Formats: sequence, structure tokens, C-alpha cells
Amino acid sequence: MLRNIEKEAILKSAMEAESYQPVRYMNRMRRDLSEPSEIPSLPDGLEIRPVPETHYRALAAAIDEAFRDHWGHTPVSEENYQQWTNSPLFKPALWQVAWDGDEIAAGILNFVDTEANKQFDVQRGWTDPIFTRRPWRKRGLARALLLRSLQMFKEMGMSEAMLGVDTQNPSGAFRLYEGCGFKSVMYSVVFEKELPR
Repeated sequence: MLRNIEKEAILKSAMEAESYQPVRYMNRMRRDLSEPSEIPSLPDGLEIRPVPETHYRALAAAIDEAFRDHWGHTPVSEENYQQWTNSPLFKPALWQVAWDGDEIAAGILNFVDTEANKQFDVQRGWTDPIFTRRPWRKRGLARALLLRSLQMFKEMGMSEAMLGVDTQNPSGAFRLYEGCGFKSVMYSVVFEKELPR
């Protein structure tokens, strides 16, 4: 995607003139599924299994826990949970969830937005959100799940995968996604302004 550097500079200058400061940089990233990828093994003792309906709340709690140190995170409310489980993008059959015995260790809640794909004439799968709980981090688990997700989408006939990322994510997600072949195609900046008390 081409960036309009001049317009970005004008916007940044205008925001800063009003005492807004950039606090976060968000990217949308795309992965061409025609590019080859090698799927690594899962760490010892972990396996990918479906999430039974009786464990949807446990999954929501695991995601909540994994994201609690992320910028702007708010706990999942009952209303959020109901919206999530009733969304047309709620696709448990596409999820890649790693289990350590009865514990959910990590997962990717993959989905396909069929209506958007028709509208924009694309064959796109989404690998979003991606989470790993603290006891299972730094073991290559997210990478293994992500590359498995890409292979699954390729087998489904998708031509690309997308995700969104906070480039300042404390777990190094942005570097992980670049390492898996994702490239940034859209950029956004979050500005904040401190209000007088």
C-alpha cells in the first residue's frame, strides 16, 4: 500500500497543535498464501484439539488473561461474550487451539468473512485474535499455530490471510508476524490528549 507521507505529516502536525500526542501504532498485515511455509512441531506435551461448546467461556477467560497487559485492554463483559458467540464471524471449526492437558495454552480464532470476501472479490482468511497465556510463552507456540492456520486457509482455497497488530505489543507479536511472512499493508496511529481535571 502506498503511503501519503505529506498528508500524514499534515495530520500529525494538526493533532499535535491541539495537544494530541501519538501513543500507539497499529498495522494491518497481509500474508500471500502462495508463498511456501514450513509448519513447525508443537512443543512437547501440547496438542491441538477442538474447543467444545462447554469450554467457550473458558476460552474467553484465557484470551482475557493473555491480553490483560496489552494497551487498551478491557475485560470481556457478558454483553461482549454474547455478541462474540452470536457473531457470524464466530467460526469454532476454523480455530487452532493448543491444549496442555485440560488447560488452554494458546490459540488463534481464525475466521472467514464471506460477505466481505464477496464485496471485495478476495479469498481471505483472518488469523485474529492470536493469544498465548503466560506459562506457555517463548516456546514457539504462536508461530506453530499461525503457520498451521495459513496452511488450513490455503487448503480451503484462500489466497491470502490478514491480521491486525499493535506494533508495540509487549510480547513481540509484530516481529513474529513479519517472521511468518506477513507484510504491513495499512497503518493507523492512535492519538491521545490529556484533559484538564
